[in-house]
Amino acid sequence: MRYGMVAIVIGLLALPAHAQDLGPNVKKIKDGIFVQAAKAQDSNVSIILTGEGVVMIDTGQTPVDSRAAMGTVKKLTTQPVRFVIHTEPHDDHTVGDFVFSPPAVVIAHAGAAESMKKAASGTVERNRKQLAEYPDQRGALEGYRQVLPNIEYQQTMTLNLGERTFDLIYLKNVHSDADTAIWLPKERVLWATAAVGVKRFPNIRPSVTIPDTLAAIKRMRALNPEVVIAGHGAPGTTQIFDEMERYYALLLERVGRMAREGKSLDQIKAELKMPEFDDWAGKERFPSNVDAAWRAVKGS
Repeated sequence: MRYGMVAIVIGLLALPAHAQDLGPNVKKIKDGIFVQAAKAQDSNVSIILTGEGVVMIDTGQTPVDSRAAMGTVKKLTTQPVRFVIHTEPHDDHTVGDFVFSPPAVVIAHAGAAESMKKAASGTVERNRKQLAEYPDQRGALEGYRQVLPNIEYQQTMTLNLGERTFDLIYLKNVHSDADTAIWLPKERVLWATAAVGVKRFPNIRPSVTIPDTLAAIKRMRALNPEVVIAGHGAPGTTQIFDEMERYYALLLERVGRMAREGKSLDQIKAELKMPEFDDWAGKERFPSNVDAAWRAVKGS
């Protein structure tokens, strides 16, 4: 009986890390690939294990989420985090870099550092406001500092680590100043940035264009991914692309028709309805979506 108990203990110690309970916010995508998000529409943090260390894709909505992600890493492996790859430079994807770097090397597209520097003063205030909503936030900001990318690439970049290949692809005018899609060709997993969302109206800034966004979706779809991970929302399949394309097609068609009827932009904003998407989050962003559709149909 005594030897049997010893054997059971040894067997439990030998269980792989991913057999542990990682909590309700962590989803296993494929072997060694995990996605964590604190809430349904919060930014996704991805953890990719390799034989030579861990790669993180984005680092969390808040420092609380970032530290939770580090806790997940420690449950999964004793390997260090070797690289952090940004899908974009905004705070809700980069604020937790200080939790992982050093030793992690941070990679982003050219322009990311400059964008982050401009937002630096607002980041501190944002942290204070968001952490006030977390009852377990004590110590989350300890050691906080803004970490700028160590490497900024141009257009495309390939990172090989252990058995995995990461192809980084710049997407122009889809969300921020420096958007990066990440493609794992062997695993057929694609991180599609905030160029697409899951039941979420896009945050379309003045630099973003719908034609460029549709071109980016077409480019990503051509990779034929099995899994698509948006910047926000649950991982899925290319149906995420289908839904975004359907939304943009209807938006462009309706704005175009109303413009041809002679209606002004303000009239269109007041009258246009999109009932097919009533269950989407971020309705306050809809006016900026109409602005972008107006620019597209007017060719401006």
